[in-house]
Amino acid sequence: MKKITAILMSILLLLSPLFALSPVIAATTDFTAGANITVSDVTFSGSTTSIVILDTSTAETWSFSNGLVTVINPGTFKVSASNSSVASLRSFIGDEQKGCQDNTTPGTTYLTFPTTAGTYKLELSVNSCQSGGGGSTGGGGGGTSATPATPATPATPTVTPATPATPATPASASQKIQQILNEATTVAMSKVEDVLAIIGAVRNQTAETSSNSKYTSALVKGLSNVTNEVKEAINTFVTYGTPTTKVLGAGERAGVVNSYKAAFGKVPSNETEWSDTIKIGNGRWPTERSQTSEDRATVSFKTIYKRDPNRTNSHDDAAVTVMAYGLRPADRNLNSEKVAIKSFKAIYGKNPTTATNWDAVRAIAYSGATR
Repeated sequence: MKKITAILMSILLLLSPLFALSPVIAATTDFTAGANITVSDVTFSGSTTSIVILDTSTAETWSFSNGLVTVINPGTFKVSASNSSVASLRSFIGDEQKGCQDNTTPGTTYLTFPTTAGTYKLELSVNSCQSGGGGSTGGGGGGTSATPATPATPATPTVTPATPATPATPASASQKIQQILNEATTVAMSKVEDVLAIIGAVRNQTAETSSNSKYTSALVKGLSNVTNEVKEAINTFVTYGTPTTKVLGAGERAGVVNSYKAAFGKVPSNETEWSDTIKIGNGRWPTERSQTSEDRATVSFKTIYKRDPNRTNSHDDAAVTVMAYGLRPADRNLNSEKVAIKSFKAIYGKNPTTATNWDAVRAIAYSGATR
């Protein structure tokens, strides 16, 4: 009897997100910078400045919000600042400094984040490493970081639902949509130079070759009438991204294209289709709709939540839409997605592997729908 009780308790723990939750925000699985990435409006000394995430930097994920750069589980993650007023670049877990690099040659010297697992914040300081206290400094070029710290304790998931694409104001929503439309026009033209221009990056043909063999070939496999121009546009998007999608890794951008393909049975080939693809990457409802995909998502909803969805309820509608089209959340949190993966496995008896599987995981993690 005790053994049966223990098993039931384990199942309830796995399914608990479906009964009360509230999603938090989840993570890219593999970020690799395919080129230098400029991040503007980073908080610095009462104002803002820009930093650059260097080409080939890796991490589980990184994000930028309210002037702060956050890096989760860095691999080789390097950051530089060309502003000469920045005296040092520092990495923190909570209030504890983990690394510091004097900005001896602005734009060239860089801070390398520790590789110890954890959630790090970037801080730009007007003080040098010695005068400001804190971690060890490195020489010119790539600075060294402080002694690796014990992995950070995972944050407790928040209880505030993070439904995709909730605009702050009508004006900001309109501006965002216009930006996405502009990006779609550029990507659809299939000219890598134009994409590089809008993201401020230099061409990396090694990264392009890697993306093609690792992602693009699989995305177009089995599809007819896919032109070289369409393949080039997909590979450029996956390799470099756009201003609104460059925070995603190449693998996640390939996942965005795969979600579009799963929803509509095709890969994007024109401005309108690229607009919907980039909207998916930004967590926004696509303009084109697929009744077949929404019907499939409704079946998945019933399997997960043991009831019919109420499409007039914002959380239920978000869950169906996320599963139908693969919308990515604007902000992400590893803990939320890990819990959702466990719930998915408890329901389906397997790990998520396909695009539609992962869309279901995102719905569990972020929609706010409950049983």
